Amino acid sequence: MKILLVTYWWLTSVGGIRTYMNQLAERLRTHGHEVDLMGTDLATNTVYVAGQERRFAKDTVLPLIRRNLAGAPLPALQACPQAMAIESDRYAFEMGAAVLGVNQYDLIHAQDPIAALCIRRILRRNIPLIVSFHGSLAREGYYDSRSVHPNLTWAEFRSGTYGKHYSSLEYLGAEAADLVLVSSGWIKGIIMESGIPEHKIRQVPYGVDVQAFLSQFAVEFPKPKPPGKRLIMYTGRLEYVKGVHILIEALGQLRQARSDWICWIIGDGTLLPQLQHRSMELGLNQNVEFLGRIDNIPSALKKADIYVQPSLQDTQPFSLTEAQLAGVACIAANATGMPEMIQEGVTGRLFAPENPESLADGLNRLLNSSHERRHLGLKAKRWVAAHRTLDQMYQGTWKVYQELI
Repeated sequence: MKILLVTYWWLTSVGGIRTYMNQLAERLRTHGHEVDLMGTDLATNTVYVAGQERRFAKDTVLPLIRRNLAGAPLPALQACPQAMAIESDRYAFEMGAAVLGVNQYDLIHAQDPIAALCIRRILRRNIPLIVSFHGSLAREGYYDSRSVHPNLTWAEFRSGTYGKHYSSLEYLGAEAADLVLVSSGWIKGIIMESGIPEHKIRQVPYGVDVQAFLSQFAVEFPKPKPPGKRLIMYTGRLEYVKGVHILIEALGQLRQARSDWICWIIGDGTLLPQLQHRSMELGLNQNVEFLGRIDNIPSALKKADIYVQPSLQDTQPFSLTEAQLAGVACIAANATGMPEMIQEGVTGRLFAPENPESLADGLNRLLNSSHERRHLGLKAKRWVAAHRTLDQMYQGTWKVYQELI
């Protein structure tokens, strides 16, 4: 069978969607299927299929699209630069997908609602179309706006043009697909609230390639852990929605109580300079290190005593799953899909979302008890091995594919 995995977002970026697509594609190929990955190359602003030479430059059509949108009777859209940018770019992506071709596949699996809507509009034959929701587009937009307007409420955002536009794209993308695939009950509820019926939604949790993880885990990470210090760790994007600013504030409070720890922040993103500056303001120069991107996260996790997932929104963060599989005691925000991954006091700890005091208290408690850290880490590792393997994810996804083939 010939399958297309497609995302409107950046196929070249490091993140959960890219990891999911790569893992699923590899497993599908192992079972004899031909799989293509389509997405956007942010560096060149082109739509492309991985491994193929042909590309579509969105910049060649964006001026024409913008002129047409500017001349259309859409005053609310035209008054919102963010919505106009997304609307223009999604038409350019749609044109790129049409030029590269999508009608030769037996099944298409979109990885976001914008891609699903674009693909449905250019299909010329009845090809099964599935869309995965890896998060809430509208809420992602809300938290992006919060990074500039910290006091903005969800009610204010969703009543404005930007929020309404993103909410509409979520609904239209789900409606365009034959089935909707989610990894958590939280995102399933979000989609149902938009008006999509439950019978159209299938839930398959994410999985991790245990053998590949263990192979990387066995490699010695070159940076030594400071002697006499407990190591707190975060891995992932340094963006507002990931809540790393909450972690920095919590560490500032923790530093007032004790100094027997160090924190490695692994990853990159637009907030890096701001996070570094705030860390210096709080006097964390000797406690917090920003390591940037690294190739072997499992190897680094082997040195960690505590892993923190402070996200404001996350459906089923892959980084948290990896930390659990590494047997690290985890503490995560009690928000969105993360409580479905952690049973409080059994497989980890939860803290009040967007609350540095709550996180600092949780970290302090874990630092006080090596027994609790070992207990939580062991339970979490067993839970992942039993419920979050790549084989389970593949089998569940293939079952959904079979419904439509």
